[in-house]
Amino acid sequence: MNQVRIALLIQILNSFVGGIVGVILPLMMEARQIDIVIIGFVFAAMPMIFQLGRMFFAITSDFWGRKPFFVLNGLFSTISNLIYYLADATLGFAFGKVMEGMKSASLWAVNRAFLMESSERKWRILVHLRTVTYVSSAVGSLLAGFLVLLFFFEGTLMLCVLTGAFVIPISLLLKGRSPRRKLNMAKALDVLDFRKRKKLFKGCLVLFFMMGLSFGFVSGFVYPLFLSHNGFDAGTIGVLLGLQIFLAGLVAYLFAGKFEIRKLIMLSGLLYTFTLISTGLSSSFIAGILVVAYGAIEGLLSISQEGILSKITNEESYGTDIGLLWMGHHIGRTFSLAMSGLVISLLGFAAPFLISALLYPFFYATSYFILRE
Repeated sequence: MNQVRIALLIQILNSFVGGIVGVILPLMMEARQIDIVIIGFVFAAMPMIFQLGRMFFAITSDFWGRKPFFVLNGLFSTISNLIYYLADATLGFAFGKVMEGMKSASLWAVNRAFLMESSERKWRILVHLRTVTYVSSAVGSLLAGFLVLLFFFEGTLMLCVLTGAFVIPISLLLKGRSPRRKLNMAKALDVLDFRKRKKLFKGCLVLFFMMGLSFGFVSGFVYPLFLSHNGFDAGTIGVLLGLQIFLAGLVAYLFAGKFEIRKLIMLSGLLYTFTLISTGLSSSFIAGILVVAYGAIEGLLSISQEGILSKITNEESYGTDIGLLWMGHHIGRTFSLAMSGLVISLLGFAAPFLISALLYPFFYATSYFILRE
């Protein structure tokens, strides 16, 4: 079987489960009467766990190959969803988030690198990866609410457990195509040496921090609970978020390669700021429409992000370079995600949308100018 197709199938299964969990977990925690500030802190545990695990796995995979980490992904997926199935208090959900972070880390440490090594058209295959991710996540989100109505939270999570376990045998079909090298600490530290990075790479690392700082205020639990507080039930929330993610995938597929990267960064950034301000100030039916419409902007954002990655990463260390670039993003996202629950409790749901909209221009305006280099 084609190796690219196997890798994309693994991505599809992961994103399908992620779409389900992304909708039902905040609602499940709310149903368990966990305070929104605590929910924010629980969700904030994932980005840094994800990034630390991702860097370790990415560096190791550049020496040992990608296949073992696809297998690990299936194992962590099974464990994390089983923990959510058993959880009934904050500590259980927090531990589940740690395992979910490791699940995502083991996959995203190697999926881009594996596909870039297997394809000549690197930007196109990365956008294809994003498209597949969006569409399968959209299907999971669309079905989430209906699955909860049929099987309740616990039955839906058991479906996620079984899907994660199915990833393990599929991963064994992959071939270890990357050259294996002996890993030692000196070589690993040499790969991480920032002094050897180009000025543009360092600048983009800072910009990815600003992007993560902005995105964290409206990621994770914020959209599901925002819609819940606007009167939408679980089924409708799943449909709205599913449509949002599907629209993101459709736009990413249709517009990949149609714009020059710098212009796309500016266009998507302006649309992001306008839409989030409008969403924060809206309610009820209009809020639902804007949440779905945001998917188109998310699709444009993903194309520009993958364009940056394809231009400034090194073929000898794809896994590590990609991990380093996203490190800044997840540091910023961890901080803002942790603060989002507190901000909502003090100022209401409009506040995180407005803060995110006002922070993001630091990313897209600066990116537009420095990428001329």
